[in-house]
Amino acid sequence: MRRFNVIMLAAALLMPLSASFAQEFPSAPPNIKEMEAKGLPRVSTEELKGLFPSVIDLRGPTGRHIVIHNADGTCISKVGKRGVGEDTSGTWFINEKNNTLCRNMPRRGRGVIARGGVEEHCFATYRAADGLHFFEYDVKDGFYAHTWRKAAEQ
Repeated sequence: MRRFNVIMLAAALLMPLSASFAQEFPSAPPNIKEMEAKGLPRVSTEELKGLFPSVIDLRGPTGRHIVIHNADGTCISKVGKRGVGEDTSGTWFINEKNNTLCRNMPRRGRGVIARGGVEEHCFATYRAADGLHFFEYDVKDGFYAHTWRKAAEQ
């Protein structure tokens, strides 16, 4: 009985501690127009250059990924919160003219990598109110694409 009480006390003390480390991703407005109406700042080209290359923890419509942006312009997306799953390789660059972060990744079809090339996606990046997270919007359609943070700041 005494051992049970000690275990329950330890669990009660550790739960708030673990919750503080598991910071959730904030929700984002559905499109650029609503993002701008909220008044959150768009990240400048110079700020993007300061943020990349790096490792980011990204959440998007296909789940959570760890994306490694290398200094040579290559990137690797690891599926899952802990980077478990099939790696997908591509390239990245900052488009200074349009103030966007762009990634070239293999074309996907029905959740698997499809034959036939690479897709380029360029994103307008906005800083979240918490200062740690960033929202990406696809510049082709203006809709929300991802939320990310630097992996070291988890």
